[in-house]
Amino acid sequence: MRNIYWPFKKIMPLSKVDDVDAFDCGNDDFNDFILNDALEDQDLGNSVTYTGHLDGRPVAYVSLVAAAFQTRLIERDHIRDYHYQQVPAIKIARLATDARFQGLGCGTTLLEYSLAVARKVKEFVGCRLIVTDALPERISWYRARGFIVSMGPSKKGSRENYPMYQFLPTY
Repeated sequence: MRNIYWPFKKIMPLSKVDDVDAFDCGNDDFNDFILNDALEDQDLGNSVTYTGHLDGRPVAYVSLVAAAFQTRLIERDHIRDYHYQQVPAIKIARLATDARFQGLGCGTTLLEYSLAVARKVKEFVGCRLIVTDALPERISWYRARGFIVSMGPSKKGSRENYPMYQFLPTY
């Protein structure tokens, strides 16, 4: 039977005992988040950061938050007869893999895990989308996994991001 968390031994929320000191995904902002902000954000209820473990330590992470995505950013053909200004969503706030483990499917597995979390949330509260703000160099990666680029980039400080979305299945 296939390990649904492959290539990980386990996926679990970040905890104080996780050794993330050697984590390096090649992006200083994402490294700083896992080293300095993720646990505090989790404790405050701002996000939950899930970690994929190999060799007894986290080698990839995804940080999820509740979100509302502006309807105007969704292609009209995808959301006919929707009369609200925002669509309830789960947002992938950060997704990163340690450079030593990139190319092994870690990010894809955490994305699939995030989709499973979003589908579970949808059973209890309104949630129609999973969204992210993709870095320009990650757009094709998300597109290959079913995400749609919305209308143009947005600025976050000095960084340019591209809002992307994927509809969750309906019942």
